[in-house]
Amino acid sequence: MRGIYWILIPFLYASTAFGQCDIEIYGFNPISTDMTIVVNGGYCGTEADSIGEFLLGISFTLDLDGNFPDVSEFDCFYDNNWALLIFPLDFPGFDIGEGPDQILQTGDTISFTLNEIPSFGSGTADCWIDIMQSGAYFQECVIMNVWQINDSANIFGEGGLGGFPYPDENVLNSWINWSLNGACDPPPPPIVYGCTDMFAYNYNSVATMDDESCIYQGCMDGEALNYCPECMVPGDCIYEPDDGGSGDDCNDPAIHAPNTFTPNNDGLNDYWRPITMYDCWWRWEVRVYNRWGTLVWVSYDPRDKWLGNRLGYFVPDGVYTYTIKGTTWESQKVVSMAGHITVFR
Repeated sequence: MRGIYWILIPFLYASTAFGQCDIEIYGFNPISTDMTIVVNGGYCGTEADSIGEFLLGISFTLDLDGNFPDVSEFDCFYDNNWALLIFPLDFPGFDIGEGPDQILQTGDTISFTLNEIPSFGSGTADCWIDIMQSGAYFQECVIMNVWQINDSANIFGEGGLGGFPYPDENVLNSWINWSLNGACDPPPPPIVYGCTDMFAYNYNSVATMDDESCIYQGCMDGEALNYCPECMVPGDCIYEPDDGGSGDDCNDPAIHAPNTFTPNNDGLNDYWRPITMYDCWWRWEVRVYNRWGTLVWVSYDPRDKWLGNRLGYFVPDGVYTYTIKGTTWESQKVVSMAGHITVFR
């Protein structure tokens, strides 16, 4: 089956100034089915500024031969070649509104996951999601579009429920086109709230907006050298040795940082680690950056090894920059150095 399909999102409004309807599709993830929609304007023709319920519709455009694709494998299409899902206000199990009144108003941003909503409309949400994800790999682009406002016939507001049109004032932000097979750009990511600090204990790798929920792990003993006052999860503590250090050699220990390694799991030169007298260091920090300045690895233990990975994936071959800062037990002088590492497999 070949063809582009449309996802049409009609919004039913009870909303002050005529012509200030503006719904924007901010982002969408066809795999997780996370969706984010922004209400830039909710005054569609009445003094009320609120959204009641909305309708999701999905269909296909004509294929390259000018014919509508065969959708008989999906059991949720109507005779007009549309599959529809409607979600009214206060629908059980699906709280899409914001605030205690559970309604949407100008300035609201709503994020929800389609595969977690209950069945409604024509058929089930599972059928709708199956159609959407199958079409993501067609040769043409997928198009998502806000189609209808206040039960009007289309995005231009014809046939409005109140007897007058409810047009969307900015049609250009009411649609996105995308695919997952390279036919066009992938869809813009939805807003996913969570902890975005990669050093936090509860770091969320898919979060796109921080919600101040980060929790940190570290030493919670105020007597330790690495006491972490903001930490909520216990971690390792470092204490000053009784002898104050490891001898005279720790006054200014040498640091040798290899300039290349080959993390290919052949048992030879598979990791990178500066060579030094590890027990001499009171404070230690190593950071590795890629060519664009993105932090790919950080360590506070001189014994740590970098395996050539970031966030669980191997980094591409190339040249990376490292920085090393440290202070020994025997001296308050801050040792600082930088250089380059070449990674190849």
